[in-house]
Amino acid sequence: MIKLNLPHQAPVRFAKYIISKDETSAIVRAEFESLPSLAMLVEAAAQSSAAFSDGKGKMGFLVTLKNVKLIQEAKVLKYDITVTYQHALEALTYFSFEVNDDNTLVASGVFVIALQ
Repeated sequence: MIKLNLPHQAPVRFAKYIISKDETSAIVRAEFESLPSLAMLVEAAAQSSAAFSDGKGKMGFLVTLKNVKLIQEAKVLKYDITVTYQHALEALTYFSFEVNDDNTLVASGVFVIALQ
């Protein structure tokens, strides 16, 4: 397991470490201090996109969301988030995500990260 390099600090640092990763997909463990809201799950997914960082110190910012759905209410404090690279357009990178609790889909959607 590889720790993520993020500028976030507690209590808003949710993405903890990379469970697995390949060219287009990563599974990241997210942990929360209280039951997460949909907004917290989306932020954890955005933080999870750091698994694709090239290590050059660029800062990423969440700029848009699409088709975000809460499928069921959060019941635990730890989730596995699958983030999948969709495509990039200049400084914008599109990712889809799924938040899972023991293989049960909790939330999903698409987000865009702008790199600076």
